[in-house]
This record gives sequence, C-alpha cells and structure tokens, in this order.
Amino acid sequence: MNGPHPYDLAPDLLARALAAAERPDLLQHLVDTSRRIWGVYTRHFAYTINYPWVAARLESLAKGSRVLDVGAGVTPLPLFLAERGLFVETVDPHSIVRTRVATADWNEWGFFDYGTLHPNLKSSNCAIADFTATEGFDAIYSVSAITHLSRAVREDAIRRCHALLRSGGLLLLAVDLIPSTNFLWNYSAGREIETPERHGTIYDLLEQLSLLNFDITEAEGRRSVIESRTDLAFVAASRL
Repeated sequence: MNGPHPYDLAPDLLARALAAAERPDLLQHLVDTSRRIWGVYTRHFAYTINYPWVAARLESLAKGSRVLDVGAGVTPLPLFLAERGLFVETVDPHSIVRTRVATADWNEWGFFDYGTLHPNLKSSNCAIADFTATEGFDAIYSVSAITHLSRAVREDAIRRCHALLRSGGLLLLAVDLIPSTNFLWNYSAGREIETPERHGTIYDLLEQLSLLNFDITEAEGRRSVIESRTDLAFVAASRL
C-alpha cells in the first residue's frame, strides 16, 4: 500500500492528542508500538485517551506479573506490557482473524494472535465465559469492549474477572457512554443490543463492582471527545 494507511491516525489528530495528553511520552510509545506491529495506529481519537490510561496504571507492575486483556481486538497494549517483563494473555471471541498485514478494511476489531509477537504473550479466540486460566491474574483490563455485550453477558464477564483476579488484583475498565448521558453504549457492530434502560448506566456498573466486593479507586468520565460517537468513562478497582 502506497502512502499512509487510510485507518492510521492523522498527523494533526496525533499532534492534538499529544498536546492534551497527561503522558505524551506514553501515548507516543503506544503509537510507535502499534505502527511497528501493523504499520497503523487506530484513527479513532478515543484510543489516544483510553490506551494510555490503562498503560499508565500497569507500567509499574512488577516483572513477572500476570495480566489479562478482555476483548483485546487489535491493540499495542499487550506488547507494550510484555516488553516490560509482564506475562499477558488476551481473550477475544471475534470471528475475524487479523494478521500483521494491515489490509484496507482494517480496524481495531478482530482476533489477533499476540503469541506471534513475544514469548510473554498468549491469545485465546474465545469469550471470557469459555476462557480457562492455569493461575490467577494480578491485573485484568478491558478497553471499549464490555459495553458491546448485552447486560447479562457483561455482568457475567465481570463476575468472571473477579474470579480470575488474585486478592488485591487490579481491574481496569475503559468504557463507552451514550453522549451526554450516563447510559453505557448499547451498540455493537452498528446494531442496537438492547434499550439503553435495559443496558444500564455507569452507576449500574459501579454498583455491581461494589456488590462483588471490589474497592473502587477511580471513576471518572470524559465528555465531548474529538471525532467520537461516544463519551468515555474509566474505572479502576481492586479485588478485596
């Protein structure tokens, strides 16, 4: 393919993101990592916010820590973490299988086998409900994935994350919201999953975490994200 990939983040948007970022060094590193793997960093501006948010909270984990990415898709985070000495597993049930050749229909959705990139990485092409781990995890994160599940499936996935986390383990959730509301984004692949009322709000998500005996340490939102169909919310919680 000649010239920049059509799905790559435009230079002007990257410049705006770097200027606004709390950790521009971290964002630039993630962009460089993604382009090193696939030659492209997703053009959706929201990922200049949520990927660095997760990375900043995991970069200080001790070497050898175990991390799980739920609904990974195509992201630089697993390799970023693996290159810091962490062991990362990814789980994603998507039927589209991505390779290191970024085709014209490329986006951040699809299953990619991260085990081809680094010995500290392992990937499973299945839902979290069908995932089997040999031991617990020190951290679990999910970026823009769990709100694309029905409420029943989402709540089951969070219960599963609780079971997979070691005591004191960290859960990081970067989720999408319907703009100017507290309702969780209720679409997947352009199709409405269920009504906003049925799908629930960010407060319903926080309530479930509290009922599961998580200690919520961060809960914040981001409105009016550039060129985004959604608002963003970020939740960090520790398993007691």
